[in-house]
Amino acid sequence: MGDAPNEPTAGDDPDSGPDLVLVAAVAENGVIGGDDGMPWHYPADLAHFKRLTTGHPVIVGRTTYEGIADRIGGPLPDRTSVVVTTRPIDDADLPDGAVVAGDLDEALARATADAADRGVDAVYVIGGATVYEQFLDAADRMVITEIPERPDGDVRFPEWDAEAWAETDRETEGDLAFVTYERRGAD
Repeated sequence: MGDAPNEPTAGDDPDSGPDLVLVAAVAENGVIGGDDGMPWHYPADLAHFKRLTTGHPVIVGRTTYEGIADRIGGPLPDRTSVVVTTRPIDDADLPDGAVVAGDLDEALARATADAADRGVDAVYVIGGATVYEQFLDAADRMVITEIPERPDGDVRFPEWDAEAWAETDRETEGDLAFVTYERRGAD
């Protein structure tokens, strides 16, 4: 990681707080979405995502948050959604379960405080592409659902250096694989 302003730092010190985990469903061609959201529907992936993130804070970009909220009628239940946006939004304008962060440092601080309040050891970054890219260098772990398709889509998961990550777990359910990667040299 460099010295860029507003670059998150959760992964710098293993004792600094909760793990920062990117969680995404990624197609064979790197696509994670398009104009209408995710270009697939796998109930097993949605159930996996729910099991993984429920009870934890999630960091999410404004556009992704709005897509989720429109689909389900509000923020993800039983999680605090920390919405990263540069557009002015007052926390009072959001429903319970969602808070605003104006930059990455504020998002990480709010999510870390929420994780401490909840007594959990992970903060999940759930998209979109720009938010994944901005947190990639700070992430301790990635949990990627491998989607066995090559759909059209204009939103892609960021390129990442496979040498920097070690696959530590792989579960399959039907055609899907839920793969956990840990950052190498993080111990």
